[in-house]
Amino acid sequence: NIALKSAGAWLDGVDEILAGNSALILSRPPGHHAEADRAMGFCLFSNAALAAVYALKQSTINKVAIFDWDVHHGNGTQAVFWQDPRALTISIHQDNCFPPGSGGVEQNGAGDGVGTVINIPLPPGSGEAAYLAAFDRVILPALSLYRPQLIIVPCGFDAGFHDPLGRMMLTSESFRKLAARIQSAAVELCDGKLVLTH
Repeated sequence: NIALKSAGAWLDGVDEILAGNSALILSRPPGHHAEADRAMGFCLFSNAALAAVYALKQSTINKVAIFDWDVHHGNGTQAVFWQDPRALTISIHQDNCFPPGSGGVEQNGAGDGVGTVINIPLPPGSGEAAYLAAFDRVILPALSLYRPQLIIVPCGFDAGFHDPLGRMMLTSESFRKLAARIQSAAVELCDGKLVLTH
């Protein structure tokens, strides 16, 4: 029941954004590892993907972008939209952290979805400069080319230097800079329609 409420909160966030309000979803359990047929990595449902699918059912949304900056690869989100060009999925994560062997640059979609899956695996120990460079050189150009009508950000903070399971070196200020950049992109590209989810 709690996992269902958590997933539902993400859908509520989409409703709030489409109604012209702001949304920051603080919910547990999270949801970017769960796949269609199994839970994984503390995730029972693929909340980010569910929110995107829900948004795509609304009459005003035809294209969604999901920018995932969790230290782990957003494999569940990627799997849902692997062949679906209605979503651009971008995951910046620690290379080969979790799930093992997932999230390589060669994984870029299939069928009609080729090119709408972008993985940016960074080496362990990467810090703010690497993340901001990736944002400026890869993520922002991809978003600008794709022109989403809504951006969803599963913003796990385990790429922070304090996290015992990751090996990245971001600080609170690093996350503030990432949030400011994606907020500016949302204002420019999709009238500020941005759902931040933790």
